Amino acid sequence: MFVRNCWYVAAWDHDVGRNMMRRIILDEPVVLYRTVDGKAVALEDRCCHRQAPLSMGKLVGNIVHCPYHGLQYDPSGACVKIPSQDRVPPSAKVKSYPVVEKNHWIWVWMGDPAKADPGKIENFHWLDDPKWRFGGNYLHVEANYLLLVENLLDTTHLPFLHPDTLGTDALRARNSR
Repeated sequence: MFVRNCWYVAAWDHDVGRNMMRRIILDEPVVLYRTVDGKAVALEDRCCHRQAPLSMGKLVGNIVHCPYHGLQYDPSGACVKIPSQDRVPPSAKVKSYPVVEKNHWIWVWMGDPAKADPGKIENFHWLDDPKWRFGGNYLHVEANYLLLVENLLDTTHLPFLHPDTLGTDALRARNSR
């Protein structure tokens, strides 16, 4: 079970381009790409016809072409063309997720689109501030993600493992209160 009405970081802004990128978010396949004018888009990565991954298809202009039968989807998720027939049923569509770019991240709302409030996205201002340094990259760790989260939340180890960087006297004073 997941919290659905919430913003999730799907990718770094520099990783999403005119290529289609697949992500699994809350156990759902999502395809990310940019329109020709640079707007980030997140669609369900599953054709409404045969469930083929749209990310394996092609992006022509702003239209995603399914690799299986060539159904074509616009950035709203609506199927705009079915090559083998003239009529496109109104129900032919895939989910389109609200997307916001903030602090070099692509944020995706996986829940009810009517509740997607960009004002609720945490402000990681230091990622945009030239006075701060950040790498803007991934850290691949061959471990269970829960161990990594536990390590990052456990600040009591910092004075012992990182005494000259993160584990300063200021942190020790804060932890002893």
